Amino acid sequence: MRFWLHIHNTPPEQGLELAVMAEQLGFEGVVGDDHWFMPAGTGVQDPNERAPLPMDYIFPDIFAFGGAVLARTRRLKFGSCIMVLANRTNPFLVAKAAATLARLSDDRFVMGVGTGWMRNEYDMAGVDWSSRVPRTVEMMEILRKLWNEKPAEHHGTFFDFPPTFAEPRPARPIPIYMGSVAPVALRRTGKVADGWMGMTSRLSDIAGQITLIEEGRRDSGREKLPFEYMVGLARHDDGSLPSPDDYKRAVELGVTQHHVGPIDHALGVLRSSFEDKKRFVEEFAQRNIR
Repeated sequence: MRFWLHIHNTPPEQGLELAVMAEQLGFEGVVGDDHWFMPAGTGVQDPNERAPLPMDYIFPDIFAFGGAVLARTRRLKFGSCIMVLANRTNPFLVAKAAATLARLSDDRFVMGVGTGWMRNEYDMAGVDWSSRVPRTVEMMEILRKLWNEKPAEHHGTFFDFPPTFAEPRPARPIPIYMGSVAPVALRRTGKVADGWMGMTSRLSDIAGQITLIEEGRRDSGREKLPFEYMVGLARHDDGSLPSPDDYKRAVELGVTQHHVGPIDHALGVLRSSFEDKKRFVEEFAQRNIR
């Protein structure tokens, strides 16, 4: 089983220490959250959360933080979980930043993308909220072109450019995972992505989620291509943490990688201390990895 640590709401210097610790403890990789705009006093709320979360959570720049993590480690992978791709208005900058990380890390960068939930973030970017799904899909297409073709050109709905060089390119294709929850989004993930970064889920829900993704893969003729299923396991109804047997059961259902956290969510608190975070990571590794 391959475990990824989800570093969330943590100062970057502490997140870097957690990443180094995760490599030493045998984690496959770490993932970091991505929001560049968090409005104060608006009352907006992530619809996937049971209760409102503070808007002053810490979100280090995903590429700068990823670069530091990959420079300080030798085996550990790093992923964005997830990048709200469509409100980054320039796909060339995203492609170049990701390719640079991949080249400098021996291909240890994984890009997780999604359409996001916060309309305010799109408004601030000047991007039409209603266009977020087709814009995300088109930007994924552009990223793959810029990473794989020399020169690349594109003529689409949202972006149009002539044959263009975009160096450096990654030595190997960068995997693009999608974060998705709704049935239509799960099917879309199967149609266009290389993997799924699912939210923390109940073990009983995972089989149905995978079935929807596989439907999308078959509908698009992609069922024989490699595909990764990364998902976290939720606490049991009695509040207990998932056991090693629960993770083994998830593998039997088709899960290929597990993300652990966000740590605050796993601990059941909004703002855990750095010492609590380190203790959780150590105890998780002792229980499930070592």
